[in-house]
Amino acid sequence: MTQTPQPPQPLPAGQSNPYGIVLYQVDTPSGSQINLQTAEEAAWYEDRRDRYTTDNHFPNVSDMQDLDRLLLMEVMTYRWGLWLTQGFDYMYSRIDEGQLKNNIKEYSVETRLLKAALGIDKATRDKEKGESLADYTASLLQRAKEFGYHRNEQYEIVVTKFYELSAMVSTFDRCDDEERALLDLSETSILDWVRERVIKPFDEHAAAFRKNQAIWVKDL
Repeated sequence: MTQTPQPPQPLPAGQSNPYGIVLYQVDTPSGSQINLQTAEEAAWYEDRRDRYTTDNHFPNVSDMQDLDRLLLMEVMTYRWGLWLTQGFDYMYSRIDEGQLKNNIKEYSVETRLLKAALGIDKATRDKEKGESLADYTASLLQRAKEFGYHRNEQYEIVVTKFYELSAMVSTFDRCDDEERALLDLSETSILDWVRERVIKPFDEHAAAFRKNQAIWVKDL
């Protein structure tokens, strides 16, 4: 059953800050936490974070840390843009429009550089879409080969486990109750063996391959 995402909750007063301002904690892509000033900021941050991690593949820890920096700059730009639009900050104090404009300009440059470094800027996306037919075909053939290896491994698992199961059932049929007890062979023990030694490893093997397939889908 799919759970509905819960809105960001404010931190308890004692965990906010010495000035008594309520803060909203969010998780960063790398797994750390940061505190934001409003529920709207926190919701905006989480939406951007989830879209970045869903739409893109970041295989390295350093990529996730760069994504942390990118999101921090974007949420600051979002905050300053809101202040410029309304003419005052969250404390209803007048703002220095010139300073905020300079901040936004500086962060916008850093944001573009970080997106380019992470390969998620428009230029990189357009370049990837322009992949040649030969490269695309070679990529598909390589993935087909990997899928073939996966099927061979599955076949090996199934055949091996089938012969083991066949031997267990044959032994069970040939033995009387005393021999079965001595060998710890029963209908229950055979079913437990199937669950633990056949179904579980087969599912784990398939899940590992599906995880790799998810990366393929993002690359297409």
